[in-house]
Amino acid sequence: MKNKKATALIISAALAAASMAGCSGQSPEPAASAKATQANPSEHAKTDNSGNDTEPAESRTVIVGTAGTGEPYSMVDDQGNWTGAEADLWAEIEARTGWTIEMKQVSDMASLFGELNTGRVDVAANCFAITEARLKTYIASDPIYADAQVIIVRPDSEYKTLDDLRGHTIGVTAGQAAQSTVENMAPDYDWEIVTYEDSNAGFQDCSLGRIDCYANTVTNIEKAERAQNLEFRMLDQKLFGNNVGWWFADTEKGAGLRDDINVVLKEMHEDGTVSEIITKWFYEDLSQLISDEWLTATH
Repeated sequence: MKNKKATALIISAALAAASMAGCSGQSPEPAASAKATQANPSEHAKTDNSGNDTEPAESRTVIVGTAGTGEPYSMVDDQGNWTGAEADLWAEIEARTGWTIEMKQVSDMASLFGELNTGRVDVAANCFAITEARLKTYIASDPIYADAQVIIVRPDSEYKTLDDLRGHTIGVTAGQAAQSTVENMAPDYDWEIVTYEDSNAGFQDCSLGRIDCYANTVTNIEKAERAQNLEFRMLDQKLFGNNVGWWFADTEKGAGLRDDINVVLKEMHEDGTVSEIITKWFYEDLSQLISDEWLTATH
């Protein structure tokens, strides 16, 4: 798993893909809610003797928790409409299985895992990275796509390396994969860490010079630059690359749901549906960057 050369090539590919994404001025069409979207007829539905669909093979309600704070990941508006990559993926799962997918918005990403702990949601879904820290407590689905974590500064900043940032302030989003990495690196670089519940606030502070740099995903940075008319420069030294998946309680019920969803997710990968949805929202097919060089559900 520690093939550094392969990892470097994959991260470079992710950054190149995200850079190409920034060249597009088009925005994805809003996704319908999971309940409203009609996709291909479910392959999991029962049929009668005439071949007509009858009741779904299994009646099931799955409560999907999401922060819903912004596209391309997950966005919930004031009317409760759910858009973003997560909305499209879960709408497809609902259409294929006949399950009822209920979206529950949670105030922030850290609280979302608390909802999972108490059983108030069945899945934590906000395009979360598969990280070693999370795998100690929860179980993950198979990867959906892959991303890379980087550090950004203002375009005119004098900072070019991690050493240049020694003794300065660095922003992170609470609950994001980069947070634990930055916290582990902080003693070596004498960083003052500023934690944000909302990435957009962190991007604004970085742009205004209130903090010296910010650690986040390439896709989230590209989105912020387009949506907020901001401009950043990524340091050449990257933090890491990661696969992205869904999270479940480490219980028999959680494992059973994870296994059933993995079956549907595999079908969606094989027929190109995941590729289509990820390309729609991230402008490049980041599902092709999934790698065993990075953490997976089985480490």
